[in-house]
Amino acid sequence: MEAEKQDVTKLEEVLDLYKHLSQNPSLVSARIISIARNGISIQSVWAQRNLERNIKQKFMQDFSLDADLQPLVESFPVDVTSELLSTSSENERFRAILREIEIEGKPRQFIEIWDRQHRVKNYDLSAYDAHGPIYTDNMFSSFQFSPDNTQLMYVAEKKLRKTEPFYKQKPKYKPWSQENEVEPLRGAEHVFKPDWGEQLQGRHQSVIVLLNIEEDTFFPLPFIPDGYFPAETIWTPNGECIVGVAYKLERRYLGRFGCSNRESYIFLLKGAEFRKLTGPGQACKTPQFSPDGKHLIWLERDIGKPHHNVQRLMRIKWDVVETPDMVVDFVKTSIDISGGKKFYGFYGQTIPKRCWSNDSQYLFLSTPQRSNIKSYIVNLETKAVTEIENSDGSSLNILDVRKNRVVFTRFSVIRPPQLVVGKFDPTSSNIGDLHLYNCTSPLDIPKGEDLFYEHTEFEYKTKEPVRDFNFTYFGEKSAPEKSVPLLVVPHGGPHYSFCNQFNMDHAVFAILGFGILQINFRGSTGMGGDNIEFLSGRIGEIDVLDCVTAINLALNKYPQIDPKKVTLYGLCHGAFLCAHLSSQHADLFRAVVMRAPVIDIPSMFTSTDIPDWCPANTGCQFLEQLPPATSETKYTEIVLKMFDRSPVRHADKVKAPTMIAVGTEDLRSPANQGKLWYNRLIANDVITKLYVYEDNHMFAKDVVEIDFVINAALWLLEHTSDEPRKDPKPAVVAEEVKKDGAK
Repeated sequence: MEAEKQDVTKLEEVLDLYKHLSQNPSLVSARIISIARNGISIQSVWAQRNLERNIKQKFMQDFSLDADLQPLVESFPVDVTSELLSTSSENERFRAILREIEIEGKPRQFIEIWDRQHRVKNYDLSAYDAHGPIYTDNMFSSFQFSPDNTQLMYVAEKKLRKTEPFYKQKPKYKPWSQENEVEPLRGAEHVFKPDWGEQLQGRHQSVIVLLNIEEDTFFPLPFIPDGYFPAETIWTPNGECIVGVAYKLERRYLGRFGCSNRESYIFLLKGAEFRKLTGPGQACKTPQFSPDGKHLIWLERDIGKPHHNVQRLMRIKWDVVETPDMVVDFVKTSIDISGGKKFYGFYGQTIPKRCWSNDSQYLFLSTPQRSNIKSYIVNLETKAVTEIENSDGSSLNILDVRKNRVVFTRFSVIRPPQLVVGKFDPTSSNIGDLHLYNCTSPLDIPKGEDLFYEHTEFEYKTKEPVRDFNFTYFGEKSAPEKSVPLLVVPHGGPHYSFCNQFNMDHAVFAILGFGILQINFRGSTGMGGDNIEFLSGRIGEIDVLDCVTAINLALNKYPQIDPKKVTLYGLCHGAFLCAHLSSQHADLFRAVVMRAPVIDIPSMFTSTDIPDWCPANTGCQFLEQLPPATSETKYTEIVLKMFDRSPVRHADKVKAPTMIAVGTEDLRSPANQGKLWYNRLIANDVITKLYVYEDNHMFAKDVVEIDFVINAALWLLEHTSDEPRKDPKPAVVAEEVKKDGAK
């Protein structure tokens, strides 16, 4: 009975901590809405978990600052949860909102047009039936007024011919209003249509749509050739043409989420003429025009095996020459920049929609660098790169730039996001000093004053071409020797990185008393292209070695860590490494938590939305079809090589109690991967628990997140406790599928 009371007490402690941390909102976006001689106004959008409603609630808040960027007034938050997209005209006269409302149990999209006094227009898109759902993701979407404010441009799912069963009872004669309608395609309801995979289901074929606000007409542009998927469209400066990204469509779509290696082009649509501005073999994204209309810039990378890699910053001098000009090249290791600092290349997912100085000479960008996100100023003419100063070592990410004012979000592993603003002076002797001011302060986190973090760089003394990696440790500032359990967290990807960002589940574990070790093994982003490519064909080897090295370094560096209480926690490739580490180094670990793990690469190859990931990371050739018997490439050899890199071959060595969580809607690391690991462990009498959620790869549902994080915390606390376990026998529990997170 006493043990049950302790368990309930511990559960309530973890739940209260989660509830407290969930009060900290995350900054979604911010934009400068006005600048006057006596001050500046900023409009921000935040997202906060609403545990009672099981949603992320979005709210808008405005801030007014004086000429010295000191806060004057902040508005009360206004709920904007139902807004999917919004945009304002450049002169701030009009605002467009895409809203989704559930009517009679079905979601419907509406576009609202507002002026400064009232709602001017309201379009029920289902009534016009001009296209499918409007895209709202951050990879394909667009939502932009034309320069003259008469049209709104966006990207939506192309309207397909309707389908119906072979037999459907109908009236003998059509009503006159339906006489010209195209007959539905019979018996085609269940024909498979490829889409862009995880997080992007239902994106089959895109179309650019122009909504004429004066005439209330919708015009899906028919001028994009078959075989291309338009996205990220913007108006040219004169408003007469459209520039965007065109993805090359293959017979089989490969997943786009998290994968920047899908062939795509910057294109120009001039009337009915479609013209590609970039060549083949590249993946391009986020085109933006300068305020003076003289420069078009974008990011691009070479198509290659790594699913994410360092990018080039490119430019075209608009109306002068159509030949792309490279501003910042692909960085293989590092380059020296202004102030004697090192720069490791651009890895950002997007470029801010407004990212220019007032004179269009300087460009502002943010990107992961080693263990941080840093922000930079690029001179378009000299091509010099200058780091924006940030003295406290936190991460700094640019959200908006207007008339030489720059809005950022600032955060660290122990600091939730806050809104920061600075002023750029192009005449200054140190243009990287923007004199940053905080518009907001994060809510206090429990024991926050007792936490610290530290980055460590390490280089092997070998002759390998790539020898360096880094890790971050954070936890209590002072604790008795060998009193702190260690939670080792390798990241997913594998071409991703930990860059000093606030992560709520990691914060929960740190406040509960764990030391957190975030490892950027070789192959991580932010350290140059050579570092990324070094991991190709070496997963399960190089990344495992770096994790073990980081653990040993941390045990030596931080005497407060208890070497008998080392645990593992990871997602996707991070969970793949948890499986490898807990099997190849079984005696080192006390407990394991893994989410959406990759366990058996050959079986993943046949079921994931990114099958090319499997050969790319195991050093094999990607084959869409079986090679002929006479080919030098033997399919069985490829499968065996994939298997050789898979954790499943080491499953019999695992000793640590292991908690596994999978999503039934996960297209990236399908649920059968985690179930396979579960079955292997229970067959070997390892204490194992499996959670099965109706969710995708990222566990996007809030009700799933809270269930997983709290169960993970309880699992780790139980298996690092000094108290004897209640049941010394292997406790094997499989949870039933949780519908919307409920047992």
